[in-house]
Amino acid sequence: MRFIRILALLLATLSLAAPSLPQAADGLEKVTVAQFGKERFLLYLPLYVAMEEGLFKKHGLDIDLKFVGNDDQVFAAVMSGQAEFGVGDPVFTAISHDKGGPGKTVALMITRLGLSGVAKNPDLKPIKSPHDLNGLRISSFPEPSTTYTLLNQIRHEQNIDLKIVEAPFGGQIALLEAGQVDIAVDIEPSISIAEDKGYRIVFDLSPFTDPQAITGITVMEDTIKKHPETVQKFVDALQEAVDLIYSHPDVAYSTGRKIYPGLSEKVVQAAVGRMLRAHIYPSFVVVTDDLWQRTLRTRLNSGELKNPQSTDVAVDNSFALKAQKDVGSEK
Repeated sequence: MRFIRILALLLATLSLAAPSLPQAADGLEKVTVAQFGKERFLLYLPLYVAMEEGLFKKHGLDIDLKFVGNDDQVFAAVMSGQAEFGVGDPVFTAISHDKGGPGKTVALMITRLGLSGVAKNPDLKPIKSPHDLNGLRISSFPEPSTTYTLLNQIRHEQNIDLKIVEAPFGGQIALLEAGQVDIAVDIEPSISIAEDKGYRIVFDLSPFTDPQAITGITVMEDTIKKHPETVQKFVDALQEAVDLIYSHPDVAYSTGRKIYPGLSEKVVQAAVGRMLRAHIYPSFVVVTDDLWQRTLRTRLNSGELKNPQSTDVAVDNSFALKAQKDVGSEK
């Protein structure tokens, strides 16, 4: 697996010394955040709400957001020191420890992936059970993405003939238009954009998968040791953002419009509304044991994780628990 090769190279050269964090011109502490993908997208709405609504600045942080590619590349950026925080699949901290490496997950941001699938074939019926996928071709973000892992898990557990066609982020609908897949699986707002163009939503992954630790915040142990206040500030701002999304949905819609100024109000409303109704963001950013262990079991079944491990091996919940107590809406 590509991530294992990346991990081996990083472990061979990694210096665990955490440098002093620079100060921005306005006195804020400047931190770099590595994010999955190549652009902003609605899946990470709490992060953008915290940025747009000034929650990070309120806690003394100036965020430099960098887009680094797939989930394994997010964690590699954190390991190499290119970023203090990573926003992506948090399971790579567990995979890293499985190989003798570093890394901690300090907060949870998404527990449901919010994936839907669209089709252009008018005869393709909505997918009501995993067996309805038998014989179909379905798109996925590249392995080892969470999307690929979950679809592959369904394929093996249900023993169905499902062809998973991988494509980079942003290339899912193109596969459908080229006739290379029967269902294009994507995240918002791509699904609502496709629906607005006349494609039919025929698949929702959520009913076929249990909530898991889908997206989290990853850091190095040395950052926790040398800059614990910085980690706490980041997690506090994220918890406040989640509170704001659910207590004032208008803020979520407003941030969605800022992210995608070129989209119609109809598409933004549909995309944000679908995500809020699915409750893909947990009320609290604490990494609960049940969600984490469910994620580990998925990766154990796929072979990406070799050995079971307790949650506290790769998770540090101290910051999220403090945020829940100090800034959570249900104190």
